[in-house]
Amino acid sequence: MAPGPEADSLPDEEGLAELVRRIQIGDQAAIRDLHSTFATGIEFLLRRKLGKSSVSTEAAAVLETAVQEIQSSSTLNLRSAVAHAVNRLFPPRTPGIDTDVADPYRQDVAHAVLAARPPLERDILRRYYVLRESTATIRSRLHVSSATIEKALAGARAEFRRRMHRTDSA
Repeated sequence: MAPGPEADSLPDEEGLAELVRRIQIGDQAAIRDLHSTFATGIEFLLRRKLGKSSVSTEAAAVLETAVQEIQSSSTLNLRSAVAHAVNRLFPPRTPGIDTDVADPYRQDVAHAVLAARPPLERDILRRYYVLRESTATIRSRLHVSSATIEKALAGARAEFRRRMHRTDSA
């Protein structure tokens, strides 16, 4: 992590594991710590995802769902629990495809391109186009190289263009 004033305030994996352990035993201070650590980020994501400015109620629901999931599980990745809570409570409008796709035919082509990709490439494409994660974030979270990401993106774009061109010339 880059040095700076916020670097010390963000919990590391061990700190998150300890927070999960404390939540699992019902420590109310740990639940407050979870809220103070994740609420701002969750609100940011929900504002983008839902397209509205006031999302405090939704963020509270996400955190409550994450706490319930943590308390009902023996081992759990905290970041994953929060992400699952967001996606469970606020699913994508069109699963797996960016909602900016203009028409149903393009959506069908995009779905076909996605279906033909291996699972790792589908995950890269979903993270890049749907979740709008940066390539650095994808590289870090999936433990893949920049070249792997670029290859997946370029391959999917080329296949999408090829399929669109094939139908335009038909």
